[in-house]
Amino acid sequence: MNLDDLICCQNYFKSENRDPSMTELKVLDTYWSDHCRHTTFMTQLDSFNCSDERVNAAYDRYLALRRELKRDDKPITLMDMATIGAKALKSRGLLKDLDESDEINACTVKIEVNNEPWLLLFKNETHNHPTEIEPFGGAATCIGGAIRDPLSGRGYVYQAMRLTGAADPRTPLDKTLSGKLPQRTITIKAAEGYSSYGNQIGIPTGIVDEIYHENYAAKRMEVGAVIAAVPERNVRREVPKPGDLVLLIGGKTGRDGCGGATGSSRAHNLSSLETCGAEVQKGNAPMERKLQRLFRNPEFSRLIKRCNDFGAGGVSVAIGELADGLKINLDAVPLKYSGLDGTEIAISESQERMAVVIDKHDLDLAVKLALSEDLDASLVAEVTDDNRVVMTWRNKEILNLSREFISSSGAVRHANIKINDIKEIDNKPEEVKDFSAKIRDVLADLNVCSKRGLAERFDSSVGANSVLIPFGGVRQRTPAQVMAAKLPVLNSNTNICSLMAWGFDPFISSKSPYEGAYLAVIESISKLAAAGADLSKCWLSFQEY
Repeated sequence: MNLDDLICCQNYFKSENRDPSMTELKVLDTYWSDHCRHTTFMTQLDSFNCSDERVNAAYDRYLALRRELKRDDKPITLMDMATIGAKALKSRGLLKDLDESDEINACTVKIEVNNEPWLLLFKNETHNHPTEIEPFGGAATCIGGAIRDPLSGRGYVYQAMRLTGAADPRTPLDKTLSGKLPQRTITIKAAEGYSSYGNQIGIPTGIVDEIYHENYAAKRMEVGAVIAAVPERNVRREVPKPGDLVLLIGGKTGRDGCGGATGSSRAHNLSSLETCGAEVQKGNAPMERKLQRLFRNPEFSRLIKRCNDFGAGGVSVAIGELADGLKINLDAVPLKYSGLDGTEIAISESQERMAVVIDKHDLDLAVKLALSEDLDASLVAEVTDDNRVVMTWRNKEILNLSREFISSSGAVRHANIKINDIKEIDNKPEEVKDFSAKIRDVLADLNVCSKRGLAERFDSSVGANSVLIPFGGVRQRTPAQVMAAKLPVLNSNTNICSLMAWGFDPFISSKSPYEGAYLAVIESISKLAAAGADLSKCWLSFQEY
C-alpha cells in the first residue's frame, strides 16, 4: 500500500471509531496488491501523449469504441483498453459462445462434444517473480496455479503448455547480476520444477519452448498455459445465500506463500534472494491430482454453488471473494504444523486448496465424497447477510471489514501517459555477403537450436489424448507449432480436439512493444491456421500481459 491507501484506511477506521488490527492491515495490503486487484491496470490515465501514428490511430479506435458503448463517463484505464474489444464484440452480438458468470476464473466458451453442450476453459499464468527467487518451487506452482483456475470452474485440465524467457544460460558465473541467481541455475531448476509438477499430476505438456534474450537477465519469464473442459450439465453456478456453508478442501496451511501477492508487486533488491524465499509456495502435485478427480465427479461438482481456488491471498481472498457477507473461523483451517497465528492463516498462499460454497443440507454428502478421494473437507465459513467479512481466531474477532471498503481497492491512482518515440522496424532483407558464415551464425543462435533436450523432461503423452507429439517429421526432430489434444470424454470416444499456439518475438518487441504485440497475435493465429484450426472459433488469451 502507498501513503494514499494508508490514508484511506485511516479514514475508514476513524469512521468505525477504532484502530485496525494487524490482520486487517495485512489482509487489505493483500487484497489491494497489484497481483489481486490489478492496481496498475486500474490506474486512471489523465492524459495521453504519443508521437507514433500507429499508436495514436489505435488510441483513436479505442476512444471510438468508448463512444459506441456509451462509456465516456468511465475512467480511461489500461484495463478498459484491454477489455473494450470484447465488450464491443459482445454488444454487436458476436460473442454468443462466451460463457459468463460472477465466478469465472478462466476464459470459458461454449462448445459441443458428441452432440452434447460442453464448456472449454483456458488460462495462462505468469510466475516470473517466484521463479526468480526460488526456481524449482516458483515454476512448479506456475503450472499448479494455472491448473486450479479452470479447475475452480469444474473443468478437467487435460493439456498444458510451457513458455519461458531467459538470458543466455551459458553466461559465466562471474557475469551474474548482483542479487540474482545465475541464468543456468534458474533455467535448469525451473524446468525441473515445472516438469516435476506436471508429470506427477499427470497432465501432458504439448509444447515446451524457451526464448533467449539478454533482457530476461533482469526478470525471467515463466508462463504456464492450460486447457480444460467439462460437460455443461456438471456445472452449477448460483449466488450464495445466507446460511450457505464454505468448505476448504485439499491441502493444509503453512507459512509458505505468506506475502506472495504483495511480494510479486515489489521491485527486487540485493537482499531479495535472502528475504523473499518464504513468499514462494510449496507445491504438492499428488494432492492437486486428488482435487482433479473429485471435481470430475458429477455427484460432487453439482453440489458446488460457487468455487474459488487458493491462489494469491489465501483464505482472505479465496474465501473472501465468495460472497459479500462471510463469517470465517480460522481455527477450523487445517494446519501443516502448529505455531501459526491468525494473520498467517489468513494470508498464507499454501497450494492445492479449494474453497467451495454448498447448501447446508449437502454438508455430509460433500464431506463423504471428499473423503472418498482421501481429501480433508473442513467447514471454515458461513455466508451471512450483513455485507461484512468477519474472521475469528481463538474465539476472538481479528478482522471485521465492510465489503464496500474491501472492494474499493484503496485510493484511486492517477497517471499521465507519455510514450517515447518507437523505433521503426527495418523490414528490408539483410544483404548476405558470406552465405556459409551466415548459416553458421543462424544455427549457433540459441533461439534456433533444438530444444528437444528441454522438452523431453516433460511428459507429452500421459492420458492418451494428445494428437500431436512435440517433435514430428520423418525423424521426429521437427518441433510442432501447435499443441493438439482430444477432449477428455469419459466412457466413449470423440474426434473433437482443441489446438493452442503462441507467438512472440522479443527482438521486435524490445524495439517496438506495439508492433511486437501486434505480430504476436498474427504469429499465433497463423500457426493455428497452418495446423487446420477453424479460425471462426479462435480465442485469444491476453490475460497477464
